[in-house]
Amino acid sequence: MAIIISEEKKEFNWLPVLMVVILFFAAIFGAYLLFFAESPLIEYIAPSSQKRISDISAIKSDQFKADLDAAKKDIQTKSKQGISGPTSSGGAVQNIGRENPFLSF
Repeated sequence: MAIIISEEKKEFNWLPVLMVVILFFAAIFGAYLLFFAESPLIEYIAPSSQKRISDISAIKSDQFKADLDAAKKDIQTKSKQGISGPTSSGGAVQNIGRENPFLSF
């Protein structure tokens, strides 16, 4: 009887190869979406009732001047009535603490 000593053949592990292939295709697909695909679906996400930026940014000068004049008159009437808010007393500022905190006592 003969004794045959040989190493057992190792099976090829397909899992790392499969993972590398999936990552490769994911990177290719991501690069395609990033650089070559059309813009995202932001047009479909924004509501259709929203005004366009050009409509929003257009300011009518007459309306702006009227609003500005009304605001000026409102401020003037409040300042004449003394409702303008807190004002500084104009007194000297009080320093709390020592003049030079690094000097020894």
